[in-house]
Amino acid sequence: MTSGQAGRPADVVAALRGRRSRPALTGPAPDHDELRQLLSAACSAPDHGRLRPWRLIVVDSAARGPLGDAFAAAHAERDPAASPEELDRTRAKAMRAPMIVVVVGAPRPHPKVPLREQQASAACVAYGLVLAADARGFGAMWRTGWFGDAPKVRAHLGLAEDEEVTGWIYLGTPAGSPPAPRTPLDLPVSYLG
Repeated sequence: MTSGQAGRPADVVAALRGRRSRPALTGPAPDHDELRQLLSAACSAPDHGRLRPWRLIVVDSAARGPLGDAFAAAHAERDPAASPEELDRTRAKAMRAPMIVVVVGAPRPHPKVPLREQQASAACVAYGLVLAADARGFGAMWRTGWFGDAPKVRAHLGLAEDEEVTGWIYLGTPAGSPPAPRTPLDLPVSYLG
């Protein structure tokens, strides 16, 4: 089948190749309807068994401050010698974009769908959100880090014991110059003969 047939967009490959992370983000973030469309697209990720082994937590402008406080509390717990300036820098991490969507891996017990497949599905949701945001003209940055493992942050997010933060997807309007195009790379591909 050639591109563009059967209702499939012809520019998917170009979108995949052209997408770039945008660490500098400003307002506006997607509004309620735009965000719903982005999340709906992201949630069409591969999902063996239709388990939906993930959930999404939207951290909008009003919720960023309390999340930053949870980051700072976790930092202080991890490093009691952290200076007030260091804690302020940590607190500010929640303010790097006007919106954050936390993609949470929420595995479900299943005899035929192992944990690794469910984690891969959650990662596909995170990547789908980044791609959908880019396609709609928003900037996105997928971040990870130890905060998702910190008890104070996990409690703030209301995570169950078996849940994990797959990614912090920072969303907003790209600021600054566009990133340089990707450097072509040698594909790490071999063919089994």
